[in-house]
Amino acid sequence: MVPKERILAAIGRRSVDRIPTSFRAHKVLAERMLRHFDFEPPGEFARHQRAFLARLGADFWSSGTKVDRFSTFTPKYLGPPPQAPYVDDGTSFYKIGINARAESLPGSGLTYPVPGVDPPLAAAATSADIPRGFLLPKLEAFDFASMVNPYRALTPAEAAASPEALVSVGTLSSVFMICCYLRGMEAFLMDLAGDQRLAERLVGEVGEFVVEFNRREVEAMAGKAVYYGTWDDVAGQEGLLFSPRLFVELFLPVYRRLIDNAHRHGLFFGWHCCGSVHEALPAMIDAGIDVFDVVQTSARDMELEGLYRRYGRHVCFHGAIDVQKDLVGKTPEEIRRIVRRVKELWGNRGGIILAPSHETLPDTPLENLLAVYEAAAEA
Repeated sequence: MVPKERILAAIGRRSVDRIPTSFRAHKVLAERMLRHFDFEPPGEFARHQRAFLARLGADFWSSGTKVDRFSTFTPKYLGPPPQAPYVDDGTSFYKIGINARAESLPGSGLTYPVPGVDPPLAAAATSADIPRGFLLPKLEAFDFASMVNPYRALTPAEAAASPEALVSVGTLSSVFMICCYLRGMEAFLMDLAGDQRLAERLVGEVGEFVVEFNRREVEAMAGKAVYYGTWDDVAGQEGLLFSPRLFVELFLPVYRRLIDNAHRHGLFFGWHCCGSVHEALPAMIDAGIDVFDVVQTSARDMELEGLYRRYGRHVCFHGAIDVQKDLVGKTPEEIRRIVRRVKELWGNRGGIILAPSHETLPDTPLENLLAVYEAAAEA
């Protein structure tokens, strides 16, 4: 099997010649990996991706939400850039009025954008303070007839014709996180707990925007894209950040519409969520997700065996090698044992894309990351 065939078979939970793998890492670690394999200049990821993956022994280079990072398309943005002191968050949130500031990681020299600062709806006191239809006009700032690849000069038709590309879409579809960024996370969680009318109003407004954006995006890529990837971190280490009832009542109906639209146009649907997700994942599987992304085994009750037993026959996993604790803190041999356990559980029946559970952290030892792919390639 070639990588694309292997990945699609795994997502469809069909037999594979071996468990497919993907690589994903923070850009600092990615540069270290490319230097390890003597690629110059190491920062030109899109240019080196195929040769690098061949050396590493991985099938695809993934992002946090897309299996094939470099074959992802977004609608061309026609609006203004963010105004100082705000910055481009790298994920399109600023395009709908969400502010981000650059922060530095102490002792590292790294800066990164933090979205959700100075939330525009922070002052809302009642549901009446959430303007009806306030997000829908922002759709006009996007040209859905011009879908662009942010990494290289590539058209959707060219990508779709490539036997190596897994063409993907999925922008501005994080319903819960958009609500948090517009309102302020603390304020929105308080709304969910104590002012459900305000929470319902905001989720309704965000949901209508997200569904319409999704409709236009998917229709523009129909016949070309095969994967829709989104994220929504509704969970923490110990469980959902709010009640399962509210997830089902407020957020699941929006996700059902997104999933149904993707499936109607022939796309697989992947959902990325960190943390312990048992209180939401069964509902999302029932709604039709094809891929559960992250598989953070360091979170409560997220050990591999239990996940396989509860969900392994119902959804494809993408991840399973924990970036938070295992890849940072274990030895290469311990990492190999985790990979071997994945292979014992799933075999060649499909249903898993073995990968770091998220973009691997900058301080991850290279030998641990290399051990993932070495063990995956073992007979």
